[in-house]
Amino acid sequence: MEDKNKITIFGATGKIGKELLTFLSAAGITAIAVTRNKNKAKEMPSVEWVEANMLSKATLYNTMKNSKVVFLASSINDNFVEEQNNVIEVAKEQGVTHIVKLSSPGAVKNSPFFIAKLHFEVEESLKASGLSWTILQPNSFMQNWLGEFSETIKRERKIYEGTGDGKKPFIDTRDIAEVAFKILTNPAEHSNQTYLLTADEAVNYAEVAEAISNAIGDNVQFIPLTIDELEQRMKRKGMPPLMIQTFIAIAEGQRQGKATFTNTIVKDILNKPSRTIHDFAMDYASWFK
Repeated sequence: MEDKNKITIFGATGKIGKELLTFLSAAGITAIAVTRNKNKAKEMPSVEWVEANMLSKATLYNTMKNSKVVFLASSINDNFVEEQNNVIEVAKEQGVTHIVKLSSPGAVKNSPFFIAKLHFEVEESLKASGLSWTILQPNSFMQNWLGEFSETIKRERKIYEGTGDGKKPFIDTRDIAEVAFKILTNPAEHSNQTYLLTADEAVNYAEVAEAISNAIGDNVQFIPLTIDELEQRMKRKGMPPLMIQTFIAIAEGQRQGKATFTNTIVKDILNKPSRTIHDFAMDYASWFK
């Protein structure tokens, strides 16, 4: 049997998983990248792709048989808690020593946010498992702006949000991935810790619009929506009611100045400042032109 010296990555094709594999590959560390569909796999040095379904425990044993640590991330769905708990159970059976779980801020029992509530359930399972763990609770991702947000900038040079002047310390997924990389390669230093990850500075959407304007050399305007306008916009897109409620609550919190909290965890772990909206806008300018 091989030495247990590999690192298994669940959510390997997700926003953070892809960046994390880049760091591991660059360092020459063998990573087992888990995906439901190998057609999504991107070939990289030191990365081995394994197909598995988190809902089927039988498929998970092969993903962790030679791994010492695991990064646990997956998309939200009806089976989210069962899927992630399956990974925790198999990890323990396979002799994994540490799990780094990607979670959500405000993951508490009675959270008004259904996503945070699901993450809380898994966090409790992980803490009760007897495994060493680190929980990452990152703030909203800058890379979430690469979807419809970037389309309206390309089409109209406008950003529509219901957050008013409220600020938030949006975080670059590359920083989250690099923090995860540091922890996965030195887990003992971060054993049984929960880290709320923020950028060094909170910003509002007028500042985001200005950063993107500077990056693309054209004027981008922030159009503040009322909460009613935001709700109608999401309904027109056919978003599920629970998701709409969650996004409205998040927008309200930012609007009311309740989302400005920052800390130095990212800076302390990486020994450098977090990436700024200006770094992000310059690096992803092609998405907005």
